[in-house]
Amino acid sequence: MDGGDQWQFKARFDLDLKNEGRALARRHRLSVGRLVESLLEREIEEQTSGSMPDESAIREMAILIAVELSLKLQEANIPGGPSLSRRLMDSAAQAAIARVEFVEDTLRKGTR
Repeated sequence: MDGGDQWQFKARFDLDLKNEGRALARRHRLSVGRLVESLLEREIEEQTSGSMPDESAIREMAILIAVELSLKLQEANIPGGPSLSRRLMDSAAQAAIARVEFVEDTLRKGTR
């Protein structure tokens, strides 16, 4: 950020938060202002880069896990029994694994 694009703001914090913020700034060897700036930059980067797992990916994983569990419960009651259930679960498991890997990769990229 160059000098002409700066802005200033004031904020009031509880005493505990103020003390914790100062301690955090000392641990990172930054001024409190620079610490706040870096935290804000990081949050904006995470929001714009999509590094946080999206809600739909998490929802889809939960659905796939629920489907797998349902198939396991119904395995004994459906015609074709375990062999049909295994075929159905294999495709569901492959989709679930792909989704889990996607979310893990996204989370890893976000921690860098």
